[in-house]
Amino acid sequence: MHPSLLFILTPLITAAIGWFTNWVAIKMLFHPRQPIQILWWKWQGLIPRRQLQLAAEAAEIIERDILQQHMILNEIKKINLEPYLETTAHTLVWERIGPQLRAIPLLGSFVNDGILEKFEGIACAEIKHEAGPLMEKVATQFEASVDLKQMIEDNIASFDLEHLESIVNQVAKREFRTIERLGAALGFVIGCVQVALFWLTGAIT
Repeated sequence: MHPSLLFILTPLITAAIGWFTNWVAIKMLFHPRQPIQILWWKWQGLIPRRQLQLAAEAAEIIERDILQQHMILNEIKKINLEPYLETTAHTLVWERIGPQLRAIPLLGSFVNDGILEKFEGIACAEIKHEAGPLMEKVATQFEASVDLKQMIEDNIASFDLEHLESIVNQVAKREFRTIERLGAALGFVIGCVQVALFWLTGAIT
């Protein structure tokens, strides 16, 4: 091979090798999905191979560092139920209790809209009074009975890998391309260094 051609081809070849190596490394995050046995070596993508371990570790991190103690309980307590309670009291009095009271012989003739409005006010006040302790009980029971760590772990462990790969590729598409280009650039630099070493040592004249 002519020396000048080797000067040109070497950096190009090493750049292609650098790009291809990084491209394969990215693909191997998810592929192959199922283990492939090649002689004594079992080959499987990093995430499919460690999905259960990643699920357990991610769930532990989320529970420990993100969902801190009593965080769910405190967030549930922040929910403002007042508008819903007023609607519930109105529906309860005018659509449930009112028609039943008016259907009672003799007594029903005394049940007018004014009385139902008073009932609604009483019902609304009592429901709001009981809402706080009830929310406290619901939040405490939820925190005690729901294993969020196990729920998160199960969901991550059963997550469809094809869908996950699609999400990762959409989010990190630009970064993956940058990694591939950096591999090509690094390969090109290495090729240039090799050519320079060949020239300095007299391997190419």
